[in-house]
Amino acid sequence: MLIDSDISTTSNMSALIRAKDWSRTRLGDPDGWPPSLTLVVNLVLASGFPMAVRWGPDFVMIYNDGYRPILGDKHPRALGLPFREVWPEVQTELAPLHESILSGERSAFFEEDFLLRIQRHGSRWEDAHFTISYSPIPDASAPAGVGGVLITAVETTNRVLMEEALRKSEERYRSAMHLGRIGSWEIDFAKGIRTWTREGMALFGINLLDGLGQLGGPSDEFHQAMHPEDRHLLGEYHALANKQDSFPAEYRIVKSDGQICWLAGYGRVLDRQPDGKAHRVINVATDITERKAAEAHQRFLLQELSHRSKNLLTLVQSIADQSFRKSKDQKDFQNRLSGRLGGLAASNALLALGDWRGSSLRELIEFQLAPFVDLSGSQLELRGPEVTLAADASQAIGLALHELATNAVKHGALSSSHGRLSISWTVDQASSVGGLKLDWREHGGPLVTTPKQTGFGHVVIKSMIEQAVRGSVELNFAKEGLHWSLQAPGSVFLR
Repeated sequence: MLIDSDISTTSNMSALIRAKDWSRTRLGDPDGWPPSLTLVVNLVLASGFPMAVRWGPDFVMIYNDGYRPILGDKHPRALGLPFREVWPEVQTELAPLHESILSGERSAFFEEDFLLRIQRHGSRWEDAHFTISYSPIPDASAPAGVGGVLITAVETTNRVLMEEALRKSEERYRSAMHLGRIGSWEIDFAKGIRTWTREGMALFGINLLDGLGQLGGPSDEFHQAMHPEDRHLLGEYHALANKQDSFPAEYRIVKSDGQICWLAGYGRVLDRQPDGKAHRVINVATDITERKAAEAHQRFLLQELSHRSKNLLTLVQSIADQSFRKSKDQKDFQNRLSGRLGGLAASNALLALGDWRGSSLRELIEFQLAPFVDLSGSQLELRGPEVTLAADASQAIGLALHELATNAVKHGALSSSHGRLSISWTVDQASSVGGLKLDWREHGGPLVTTPKQTGFGHVVIKSMIEQAVRGSVELNFAKEGLHWSLQAPGSVFLR
């Protein structure tokens, strides 16, 4: 008997197989089938897994109910047909595999998510994935002792597509987190652990093999990373989590290389303990260091604007006084005063723009001093080679020169007709990166006394420019005249 009665009551394919006229196929009447074929067909029909038999040199197909969805529109025509007629589109990939098993060259074959390009719904092509197992079916009458191939094929197309979509989604997520410099981590207060994402660890500059950190205690990597002046905020944030479901956070961290970064983000409570205290909290933060730097720069510019506005009337008065002393007549005075006021206005306008792409150091000096001193007169001496400064350096050095000139007009050498100003610069060619040495020396003006207090002008000509060009400034209030010296690395030059 070909099919057991127990199988026939539960299998639709068993009815089709019983009803089929097998004598018109290459297998012939089932009564003449080898016992191993009959046995395997019954096993296949009894299985819930998608299974099929491909028998003989033509690999005639017999399959169960689980295999029917794989065939699509090829069912029921495929029953009893040679494999090459049912699946002509996959012969290149699978025919050699069948032949090698039937000839005894290969014992078995197994592969997960095997990709095949098939046509099972009309002429429409589709990429399908299968986890397949091919095993030889013994037959003593066959030349190599193998009568056919037993197929187990579980379609994994949906899972593979979902995994691929998930992978792409994670890639987009990680790219967005990376580009936005965003990191996240989760706190479990009950277990006392902090679980970091890869992006969160990168943001903090830490590296934990399993991403698990300690909450509290001397080994708390979050507490260690926080800036010492901001560590008190950690306890405040934890207290907020016990009172409200979400809260903002902003603080500084110090990375292992000493870099200080500003972070801003939010914490959100995922669930609470029976007493109402936070159990799990998810945190997200982004690097806002550049924004903080921009805000600080903006504040500086506003301070600079305020400072210059307060000095503007004094500067105009000083320029007018010098112009009057050196003028031959009223018309000459008007010409001198108009030119210098125009130069002052142009200087402030250029500095406000702040978008230079580079400038000659000599031209920068002349541009800044033009409102204050006759460039062709005997009061000014310029000495140095032709060099071009980068935009950032031009702006910073220009601000310092303007402030030095302002002070010279108010209190120094340029406040007296006998005063002299010497500006010289040298370029260090000894190293591969080079460097700039810029000297400002005043002579012949009023006696200089060291100021008791340092105002914003002192910040401009020392602290600000040191930070801007990564250099160092020496400031000497010598009695014979102010001496200001800047030593800057080769990065100030336009390359």
